[in-house]
Amino acid sequence: MMGWGGMGFGWFFGLLNMLLVLALLGLLLYLGLRAWGGGGGPKKDEALEALRLRYARGELDAETYRRLRKELEKRGEA
Repeated sequence: MMGWGGMGFGWFFGLLNMLLVLALLGLLLYLGLRAWGGGGGPKKDEALEALRLRYARGELDAETYRRLRKELEKRGEA
């Protein structure tokens, strides 16, 4: 005779199995959203990056670089 529950820990393994399935579904959802573009870090400002590259290549002098950088940063805040 098994009694009322069979092995006695059937509910525990059932709960553990359900939590494992939910964790896997959550992981798949997270990875899917991240691959789709929903989970990225902060985006770099492309205009500032282009300005830095132009300055690094020597296309801009220091004064022009500072002036344009201030203008772009001010535009980004507004």
